[in-house]
Parts: sequence; C-alpha cells; structure tokens
Amino acid sequence: MFYWDSSAVVASILNEKNSIMIDQFVKTLPAQKIYTAVITPLEVESALQRRVMERSITPKELNAARITFTEFRRRAFLVIADHMLLDTALHLQKIYNLRPGDAIQLASARTGTDNPSKVYFLCLDEKLSHAANQEGFLCRLESIKNKP
Repeated sequence: MFYWDSSAVVASILNEKNSIMIDQFVKTLPAQKIYTAVITPLEVESALQRRVMERSITPKELNAARITFTEFRRRAFLVIADHMLLDTALHLQKIYNLRPGDAIQLASARTGTDNPSKVYFLCLDEKLSHAANQEGFLCRLESIKNKP
C-alpha cells in the first residue's frame, strides 16, 4: 500500500526532477492501494496556485496538473479527519515538532493502516519522512534503497 504526502503528489503531477525516483519506484511494484489525507487536495491546489503566481508553471501546465490530480483522486482513498485523528496529529506534532499539515498527514497515514511496516510513505520532506520512519512506515529513501 502507498501513502502519498502532498509533497510527493505535487512533484509527481508536475513531473519535477525530484519525483523521478519516486515515480520509477512506484512503477516497479504491482498495483497497490493508495491513500492520503483529506487535506491533500487543498495542499496540492495551494501548491499549484503558488507555482502559477511564481511563474514556475504556466496556466496550461496548471490545467494539465489539475487533470492529472483528478485522476489520482479517483484512485486514492481520502482519510477523513475526526477528533481522534486530530488528537493523534497533536500528539505526533509534539513528538516530532512537525508543521500542522505534516502532523495531519502523518496522523492520516497512521489512521489508515493497522500495520505501517507494510505501507510505503511517499514524501519529499525529510523531517516528515524521518517521523514516518520512526512510526514504522517504509519511507521513500529507505524503501527505494532497500527495495526487495
């Protein structure tokens, strides 16, 4: 199973250089279930709009990215945030000193599985990846380097 953090989603849908390793890794495995946080669509849209404002992508590339993300959303299960998930996020934020969105992402990943050791946590943020690794997830760098 794959958990996609918004950083990995944005990089992948924009075909950014740093996403090549993740995309190649994902393609080498059989089809897997994917899940992400309910806040991921908001984070992705925010990142896309920021890139347009910075002029690092064009409006045409923005539209293409939105279409690609819509396809991703059709395949992904969104983990809904409730009081229990927010309590978990608060706890994880305190342990790992995460930004609020990252704490929600990690709490969503934890909520979505009983066994994090069987979930590839795809993320381009080192601090969040480290926290996910500490929580037992197979993180991007470790997973790719040690792929069976």
